[in-house]
Amino acid sequence: MLLRFLVVLSAATLCMAAHAQDGDHGPLQPVDLFAMEAAADVQISPDGQRIAYVRRTNDIMTDRARSSIWIVDYDGRNHMPVASSASADFTSPRWAPDSGRLAYVASTGGIQELRLHWVSSSRDAAVSRLPGAPAGLQWSPDGNRLAFASFSPGSGPSPASLPSRPEGAQWAEPARVEERMVFRADGRGLVPHGVQQIFVTAAEGGTPVQVTDDTEGVAADFAWTPDGSALIVSADRRPGRNASPADTELHRIDLASGTITQLTDRRGPDSSPAVSPDGRRIAYLGYDQRYLGFQTQRLYVMDIDGSNSRVVTADFDRSLANPVWAQNGRGVYVSFVDQGEVKIALITLNGDVQVLGEGLGGSSFGVPYAGGTFSVSPRTGRFAGAVSSPLRPAEVAAGDRRSGLRRITSLNEELLSRRHVSDAEEIWWASPHDGRQIQGWVLHPPGFDPGQTYPLFLEIHGGPFAAYGPTFTAELQLMAAAGYVVIYTNPRGSTSYGEEFANLIDRSYPGNDYDDLMGGVDALIARGYIDEDRLFVSGGSGGGVLTAWIVGNTDRFAAASTVKPVINWGSFVLHADLTNVFYRFWFDAPPWEDPEAYWRRSPLSLVGNVTTPTMVMVGGDDLRTPVSESEQYYTALRIRDVPTRLVVIPGAPHGITASRPSRLLMVVAENLRWFAEHDPANRTDED
Repeated sequence: MLLRFLVVLSAATLCMAAHAQDGDHGPLQPVDLFAMEAAADVQISPDGQRIAYVRRTNDIMTDRARSSIWIVDYDGRNHMPVASSASADFTSPRWAPDSGRLAYVASTGGIQELRLHWVSSSRDAAVSRLPGAPAGLQWSPDGNRLAFASFSPGSGPSPASLPSRPEGAQWAEPARVEERMVFRADGRGLVPHGVQQIFVTAAEGGTPVQVTDDTEGVAADFAWTPDGSALIVSADRRPGRNASPADTELHRIDLASGTITQLTDRRGPDSSPAVSPDGRRIAYLGYDQRYLGFQTQRLYVMDIDGSNSRVVTADFDRSLANPVWAQNGRGVYVSFVDQGEVKIALITLNGDVQVLGEGLGGSSFGVPYAGGTFSVSPRTGRFAGAVSSPLRPAEVAAGDRRSGLRRITSLNEELLSRRHVSDAEEIWWASPHDGRQIQGWVLHPPGFDPGQTYPLFLEIHGGPFAAYGPTFTAELQLMAAAGYVVIYTNPRGSTSYGEEFANLIDRSYPGNDYDDLMGGVDALIARGYIDEDRLFVSGGSGGGVLTAWIVGNTDRFAAASTVKPVINWGSFVLHADLTNVFYRFWFDAPPWEDPEAYWRRSPLSLVGNVTTPTMVMVGGDDLRTPVSESEQYYTALRIRDVPTRLVVIPGAPHGITASRPSRLLMVVAENLRWFAEHDPANRTDED
């Protein structure tokens, strides 16, 4: 049986590849992932002449993502490396105010080093050994110092005293005592005791000086004042902050005395401070906390002493990010996501919004989440960022208010010019629930012929307060290359469509987002080229929740793969790493006070309805949607005799595909194998 399956699958793959040939444009291959590159952390120099960026590659021998730093002229010429090594990673390129020096961080074997590169001479030197992994690296306005945040270890509660051990006795290791609500973090494991502090080091080198030193600590979200005398920092410094959701305020840190003065005071986060060029005002982001599942992050401006705060974008219903003052002080550059696409805009202090560029994208090769950042040259108004399209991973782009963004690198042209990559077709449909317009994108397989029929693969994003967009996704391109029509969507609850649309799932998720997804499937079936007997579905995290919810509500899918799902909300909120957020923002009460609210939204409550063959996949070190959630569902399906399989990716956190390229290929391969095993097209009379 297994041998026949492998023969059928191999023959189908060869047939598809032959049919897909268009000249030398063959289908994308899994091994191609190791040849792909992406741009990230794009930084334009203050004089607007050069752009530094992090170039990310995938090392096939070590199965690791590697980071190097490159520089390219604003017009795309003189593209050259600054720091690159097979045994080290280089990150955080930051231009000095004189545009002649570039600071960056070198990481080798757990050792962090701050280095400087002189552009004119290509000279490179170490500035200082860092106390830990730095965050938020920034130059002082005069170019003489660099500030960053770094973790400072502290002590936790001690175990109870035991009798003295005899000399040479080998006892068990001491008990670990915990008194914090949040003591684990996905991707990190146990959170060490201590807080983050601010350090400043001289640009000519030397030991970093710790500026802050208390038990509350600060964040890496800060900005220099123009005179270099202080930092404006966003931080949650409440003594009981560990047991409640983050509620950051803006603070002023005087560098000479170390005095910390709180500038804002409201219930709700205040973040991303930016000081105006004249030093008189602070722009920042935030909102008044209403404990909704999603709230729009707006732009505020206040005086430098914290007085006269006012909201600038009260009427603009999109969350903003990355505020940067225009040099004339009359506006603020920001980015925002609109209908899945990331845009750069200039917002005047009256709230007028002028879009300057669009198409920003992140450096991930996985599923197509909307993301991306930008930087601005204060002297020229030029800006730069990474742009991504369905056809290409993130590339460096640059522009100004007149030209918009234009791509200036071609990191993947040699590979992808020889591969068929599907462009994403944007589609909209009316939700069967209430007629709301829902957006999605479709990838077609190589050699697509609308006169033929194809299997359909529905991919569902996580979050659930997040958004997919028209960006590159190796994961879904590989599904299309395997012969599937792929649809990925932004159902209700997705961000980038306004606060009201996102909060349609507040305290009611999963729910009518199910109808939105089924509407997308029906919209494609209506085109006539989808085989209704060959429907497949998968999603990760929040998408895993919806996948399990779907198979509990319908048997129309031939097979499903639920990846890192929440199956039982009651167990999840008490076991996940962010309990302080989940039970407060997604429910009205803890599970023992309203168990029915948790149970009626749990996919486990519907497991008695499931007949669809459903695979369960999870990272072995997942602390966000803990492994026990996946194991519960797998066991329940086994008890019910529903075809199932448990796939655990060893060592992987919640972001299964983030740091090891082969894990992305594992996810795709396991899904393709499971779907092929349960594809009606592969059945024979003996099955």
